[in-house]
Amino acid sequence: MLEAPVMDIEQAKLNPATVFRHPHDVLKVAGVSPEDKKAILLRWEADAEALIRATEEGMPPSDSRGPGELLREVQAALQALDPKSQR
Repeated sequence: MLEAPVMDIEQAKLNPATVFRHPHDVLKVAGVSPEDKKAILLRWEADAEALIRATEEGMPPSDSRGPGELLREVQAALQALDPKSQR
């Protein structure tokens, strides 16, 4: 019987893009508390905002999707995690 790979929660909190392909993937992970999911998404949000600033300063994005699109995806995932939250 194969075991599911163990996710490195600390790595996910430091650099979510190295653990997850898309922000909504964070929501699908079983065994991770809502608080940890929120921490991961908030970090990803901060990273996306930093990418937007870097792009405005002339640095090209390292990803095929633009940083604005990434930020919208992260904010949608945060909203899905806590629909009552008014961000």
